[in-house]
Amino acid sequence: MHSLIYVSSVRAEFGPAELETLTAQAARKNARREITGMLAFNGKSFMQLLEGEQNQIEALVEKISKDPRHRDLIVIRRRDIEVRECPDWTMRSFVVPLDRAGDAKRFSMALPDGFDLDTRLLFTSFGSLVRQQPKV
Repeated sequence: MHSLIYVSSVRAEFGPAELETLTAQAARKNARREITGMLAFNGKSFMQLLEGEQNQIEALVEKISKDPRHRDLIVIRRRDIEVRECPDWTMRSFVVPLDRAGDAKRFSMALPDGFDLDTRLLFTSFGSLVRQQPKV
């Protein structure tokens, strides 16, 4: 089995409603392919974990890289795994940033118990990035 984490930037306006639709569609398609994972969205970027058979994961990432909602997709981790980190999630999404006291702890606690420490740190760090708005 294979695990992959990527980050990408959002090309256009994308909000909670679009994220909910995307997550529902991905969950249905991933269930057919026996892919599990999660998606974090911070208003500007995505970070996603995908788990499954390597050929399925690589084909999906190739498709995502061509999706008009994404740009600058970068794979930050690939590895073979024995056990899935989120076996019960065909796809689950989280909206971040974690910019208030206690947000990072609540977010980390919402992640699956099976998350490796490095995966938990990657997602919590991504969620804690606060994007500064340009001054007008």
